[in-house]
Amino acid sequence: MSIERAGQSGMRCLYEQAVGALVSAASQRDRTAEGHSYRVTRYSLAIGKILNLHANDLCDLKYAAGLHDIGKVAISRKILNKLGKLTDDEFEILKQHSAISIRILGKIEGLQSASLLVKHHHERYDGRGYPDGLRGEEIPLGSRIIAVAEAFDILTSDVPWRDAMDQRSALAEIEACSGTQFDPIVVQALRTALEEGLLER
Repeated sequence: MSIERAGQSGMRCLYEQAVGALVSAASQRDRTAEGHSYRVTRYSLAIGKILNLHANDLCDLKYAAGLHDIGKVAISRKILNKLGKLTDDEFEILKQHSAISIRILGKIEGLQSASLLVKHHHERYDGRGYPDGLRGEEIPLGSRIIAVAEAFDILTSDVPWRDAMDQRSALAEIEACSGTQFDPIVVQALRTALEEGLLER
């Protein structure tokens, strides 16, 4: 192995450790966060591979999917754990976690590309998302992938107000939002990944 390749391997290991530490820190506020981040990462990478993403893009996607909720470390537990509908003021506070994520991750040189994917994973394909109201292909592909992967995990997980859906029912829910909330190409990739058995929990 060349010195250059050894250096790159060492840096990647360092970034992996940093991501793991940040995910662990987030899980201290929310016991479900670590499992959720792990599953969203697996689902995102499965979708990314179906879409033939380049290895470097898959690496950024892996980091971003693992850290997509890191900004929530600065959001009140009262808001994060509220069972009922958030008030408008509470929702505005929750939306700040995207900007907080950028401030946290932007300080780590090797995570700057991933941080942009994290920032925009709450954008909607129809432009009605946040923080910037991007639409369609204005939204980074990695962000569009994470949005679908996260929705799939939430729908297939038990939450206080409903039981988990089976994977086929969750896919149907997501497909109903294809072209509005979600990128149709990414939704189709999710279907392909499910059919190929890549989304086992």
